[in-house]
Amino acid sequence: MTNSDTQSLELRARIERNLKHATAARVRELFSEINPHLVGDKLFEKRWSAKRKDAAVLVPLIMREEGLRVIMTVRSSTMPSHAGQISFPGGKTHPEDESPVHTALREAHEEVNIPPDAVDVIGSLGVHRGGLGFSVTPVVGVVDASAPLRPCPREVDEIFEIPLDFVADLANHITEERHLEGVPYKMYAAPYGRYHIWGLTAGILRSFAETLQTEDIA
Repeated sequence: MTNSDTQSLELRARIERNLKHATAARVRELFSEINPHLVGDKLFEKRWSAKRKDAAVLVPLIMREEGLRVIMTVRSSTMPSHAGQISFPGGKTHPEDESPVHTALREAHEEVNIPPDAVDVIGSLGVHRGGLGFSVTPVVGVVDASAPLRPCPREVDEIFEIPLDFVADLANHITEERHLEGVPYKMYAAPYGRYHIWGLTAGILRSFAETLQTEDIA
């Protein structure tokens, strides 16, 4: 076993261990956490409302020659929601889905052609409540390096990868100011090169980064 293989196994064990902690499993009200003064504001109702639809995403890790990386997508510019934005493979829960893991794997197969049996599921983060009325469960898994990644043209414009080391560095996770009808509010962001990762996806990345720290989270 190479040093790279040993490090990967150690990192996987750390993530699995940390995902079981209450901190990782907690429900994240992302908008409310950084905009407490806007909770109750009708203009932002979808962001803080308790009325939610279930969804799940896959946080897919893949080993490359340069190390572990996270697979991400640029949504199609023709999508009815979040068009052109950066996201994880994922989507709404279907009635036939047995669990959030099933939803995440099904959507990842549909969007980027990752076969469900090519994913070693490590565990899940707690539910993240996003801006369009969804309660999203992020499922973390390691994808077989031979998986035939291919974007679904209807849903995905581009597949790209970011280094896991970038995600693990908490200094890369920021908040930025945006405006809705002239009202300022904050959103999570994690800019990477020409890719501006923000919103729910950036919030999930920030939560996932906590499970990558050398010291186990409390």
